Amino acid sequence: MKTDKYLLLITEQLKNAPHNKQVEIIILQSIADIEKKEGADLIKPFLIKLRSWLEDLSPLDCDSTQWSRLRYAVIYLRESLMMDIVLNGESMSSL
Repeated sequence: MKTDKYLLLITEQLKNAPHNKQVEIIILQSIADIEKKEGADLIKPFLIKLRSWLEDLSPLDCDSTQWSRLRYAVIYLRESLMMDIVLNGESMSSL
């Protein structure tokens, strides 16, 4: 699946998540899908791209609940990537 198409699919799923826990599940499922289809070494670059993609979305393209879910996804991704840096001892410039 092409990356941009996959980003659109995940974005729509995140917008329609009934609660924040479901946002986490969607992100974790997307990680599992990427690992299965593309390999584990593509997970981090994809998550960085997803975070950037979500940060660039406009709040005018969704209602307040959808916007809340998307913002939560950004925060969750940011925390997940920061934890990866701490555990793997990478530099902050890698983000």
